[in-house]
Parts: sequence; C-alpha cells; structure tokens
Amino acid sequence: MPQIDSEDVAFFRTHGWWVSDLILAEESLDDLTYAAQRYAAGECDRPLVHPLLPQWSGAPERGVRQADYLSLQFDSVMEFVRSPPLPQMASTLCDTGEVRLFHDQLIWKDPGGPEARTSVGWHTDRAYWKSCTSDQMLTAWIPLQDTTAEMGPLAVWDASHLWPDTDNLHTFDEPDLTRLEEQARARHHKPKILVLPLLRGQVSFHHCQLVHGSYPNRTNRPRLAFAIHYQDDKNRHSARSASDRATVHLNDILCRTCPDGTPDYRDPEICPVLYSRSDKASK
Repeated sequence: MPQIDSEDVAFFRTHGWWVSDLILAEESLDDLTYAAQRYAAGECDRPLVHPLLPQWSGAPERGVRQADYLSLQFDSVMEFVRSPPLPQMASTLCDTGEVRLFHDQLIWKDPGGPEARTSVGWHTDRAYWKSCTSDQMLTAWIPLQDTTAEMGPLAVWDASHLWPDTDNLHTFDEPDLTRLEEQARARHHKPKILVLPLLRGQVSFHHCQLVHGSYPNRTNRPRLAFAIHYQDDKNRHSARSASDRATVHLNDILCRTCPDGTPDYRDPEICPVLYSRSDKASK
C-alpha cells in the first residue's frame, strides 16, 4: 500500500496541498467513470432518502455541472470511497485516528474550446462547512482522465490555508477569477497560483482552508473529477450554526439527529467511518 512519509506531511502542512504518485488502479477508476455515466443517464442503485437537489447543481449554464452524494446512490462509488489507500492517507495528512466521510461530489466540465467559460471560482471548502467544528478537514481530488493544464485541473493558492480570512470565500460559482484575485490583493495577500495537472491514477489532497478553483476546460473532451471530502474524528456539528441558515449543510438534513436535536455527523449511514487506526491495530 502506498505510504505517506514525514516529508509529505510536512509539505502538506506548509503548502496546504499534496499530490500523490500513481496509486489508483485503472479498474477502480473505470468503475467510477461508469457510475458517473450512469448518473448522467438518470440511473442510480438507490435514490437519496431526501431528494435535496436537482440532478446537476453548480453552473450548468456555463458547462460546470456538479453532482452530490454519488456514494449514497451507487454501490460501486461507496466501495471506491471506502477502499484503501485514500482514507488512510487522509488520516496521516490531517493527523487523526479516524476518518469519516463528510460528502462527495462529481464535477463535470463540458468541452469548451477557446471560448470556454467552465472556470470554478476561487473558494475554500471551509466556507461551505461552517456547520462543522473542525478546521482540519480535507479533500481528495481524483481526475477520471489524464488532466492537462488545458483541461482546467485543480489550481491552488499555495499556502493560503495559513491566511486568517478565507472562511467566507463562498465563491465556487464565481467565474471571474481575476476579480477574486484582485480582492485578495486588496486585503494585502499575494496569491501564488499553481495549476496541478494530474495523470489518471494520481490524487491531490487539499486542506479545507486552502483557496482553490480551476480555469476553463478548453479541450474538446469532458473533464471529470471526483472529490471526496473527509472529516476527522473530532468534527461535530457546530452549535453556533443552528441560528444561521447560511451555514446549513446538506448533511444537516440527511443525517440522523443527536439526543439534543443537532445533526449527527457520525451517522454511519451518511458519514461512515472510512479508516480507523484502532481497528487496524486490533487486527
């Protein structure tokens, strides 16, 4: 099984992102791609308990389509999400003894050519997770094809997870990347933008407070990526979010409730444990 060493962890903590070698099997990625195609055709193994969203959210009018919770709708996707080595890597990078699923998303960029408008705005995942107590959550970003710079892969603002004021970047759907960069500079930041082309089989991880987004897909092929959002063992629903509707997450509707009535982010049906050091040690 691929291992993450101390240098990899140090890099992640300094830069807020890290890219693996080729670690995912072609067969598992083929299964994930097939599930995405089935979803696009209107199929699923089971519907969500509460149908919360249209088939595609995001910005379909610009060719950026986003589908949530494929793991809860397709057996093969949940098998992929549960399988090693990704949850164990996530555990090492965020230094937690247990990793649970928080959410997953398919991001589909239509082919666009030179006039493509399929950018994803500079944002942080933490801005969408204000219902969470943890600021150590992270995401695995998995390309379903070789993803060149021209296809608009993940791009990051290096080390921006250390900045103090990124929790309000609720701007995934903002297509004007330059305007967001100018706003950051007005706050005396100096974004160092890195584009991360990846081969099929590689995975990138990024911290929940890292500013990231992507440029348009200017090729004649769709660009598909699958994002798995992980929560650490200390994460719970934040009491301060109860009175703020802007902080509500879809999990708040899907998850069972705790005795005090708050959403239970440990719900094994919605947020299953994907990796536990204690389970591994007992074997």
